[in-house]
Amino acid sequence: MRCLLFLCAASAMAQNAPDMALIPAGEFTMGRAKLTPDDKTGMRPVVLLDDRPDHKVRIDAFSIEKTEVTHGAYAKFLAATGRKPPYHWAQRPADNVPVYNVDWEDAHAYCGWAGKRLPTEAEWERAARGGIDGASYPWGEDKPDAKRALFNVETGAGPAARYPPNGFGVHDMAGSLSEWTADWFAREYYKASPVANPKGPDAGEYKVIRGGGWPDQPSRITVFFRNWVRPNQRTPNIGFRCARSGVSFR
Repeated sequence: MRCLLFLCAASAMAQNAPDMALIPAGEFTMGRAKLTPDDKTGMRPVVLLDDRPDHKVRIDAFSIEKTEVTHGAYAKFLAATGRKPPYHWAQRPADNVPVYNVDWEDAHAYCGWAGKRLPTEAEWERAARGGIDGASYPWGEDKPDAKRALFNVETGAGPAARYPPNGFGVHDMAGSLSEWTADWFAREYYKASPVANPKGPDAGEYKVIRGGGWPDQPSRITVFFRNWVRPNQRTPNIGFRCARSGVSFR
């Protein structure tokens, strides 16, 4: 029996790139759609208005890694390239723990070495939502707890894929580590963002990170919360995952 092109492609992706999830082309609402108590009083700081306005975005199909890049995967990259390791490398955790203390250039270089790239901010949010438009978390609207995500702890990152995946089969898009994206940050970018495949400003001082991490409160691990840091920042709560345009066959 003949199969639809999308289903054939998805099947081939699953067989040939089990570490990546196919995110189908489609439209979604990007940004915060819900008011907060501070909004209602008019006291919400301008610095926290960068996730407005919510707006429609169309994204072409792409593939994204199901987990954040781990220490084990990053070790292979270091061995192949001779790149300087993160400063904690002598006391690094198990291979299945997501790598951290990597700056934007480190993440960009790893993804290029792997034949991939960093996801755009819009791609990241599309993947994080798991096909649930308008919700606050990858699993929906229920408040986060210790069975869904790693957050509000002092223990550091834990094993990848410890928590259930979202509707697209992607793990740890809330909590664990904040993740580098390809985009430069601009506070009012959403007001002028193109509808189709936005890639962020052409230049900037900061890069966008998404998803929140292990030390963050629930309000910072939502699918729409935006944060920004200098590209040379290396901290224990920032990691990354890679993406590839279209269907992945590697």
